[in-house]
Amino acid sequence: MPTPPYRRFIRFAPGKGNPSVSVPVRVTDMTARDAAWWDTRFGPHHLRIADRADRFWAWSVLLPACHLVQLFKRRYCRPLVIWARADSQQFMRVGMSIIIEQYPHLDVADSSDAHFVWFMCAADEGVLNNHFSMSNPPKLGRVLLDNAMVLSENLGLKGRIGLHATPAGGAALLALYSACGLLQLPKRARLPPPIKQSNDGRYFYTDEATAAVLLANRDTDR
Repeated sequence: MPTPPYRRFIRFAPGKGNPSVSVPVRVTDMTARDAAWWDTRFGPHHLRIADRADRFWAWSVLLPACHLVQLFKRRYCRPLVIWARADSQQFMRVGMSIIIEQYPHLDVADSSDAHFVWFMCAADEGVLNNHFSMSNPPKLGRVLLDNAMVLSENLGLKGRIGLHATPAGGAALLALYSACGLLQLPKRARLPPPIKQSNDGRYFYTDEATAAVLLANRDTDR
């Protein structure tokens, strides 16, 4: 039987300051060292940015806690780091995410599994410009979501993912996920049993067809 095709992570992303420039990026599995580096280098800067949804997140706490919580539920987490090339030509960490593998699909009409993006964030553009000599950071919203869809597809889940836009992100976060092409779960929709809280209208997901389009749109950047 032939081996199914394996889709790679994105290797180039458009720059925020100059979208016509492709910024080289790389994706690796997150380690405790990555989490501690992020907390030390970016944490103090992000804490002072009032509208950042992740300003109080401590990745060195989230990383082991997420693994333990999901192992208790017999699920696994896949934590990832996105690296981008700075002006020095060296790669540095610019994005973080923790993805729960094989989570019930948010669309309860479809009994298939999906991946759930539990936490994700990108480093602030101004902080990268002013403190880390990265004059044209990459736009990472679609890259972070693409990573989750790639993992989902490569595990046989056809790119299905889900996530919850934290209320701390306000309307801007809802607009971001919509602009990235995700489907917004109607507020009246039921949620799968693992989710205990009520549906606040801030859940987003991809079905198979949506994921196929979004993944194909980025294939030239892989």
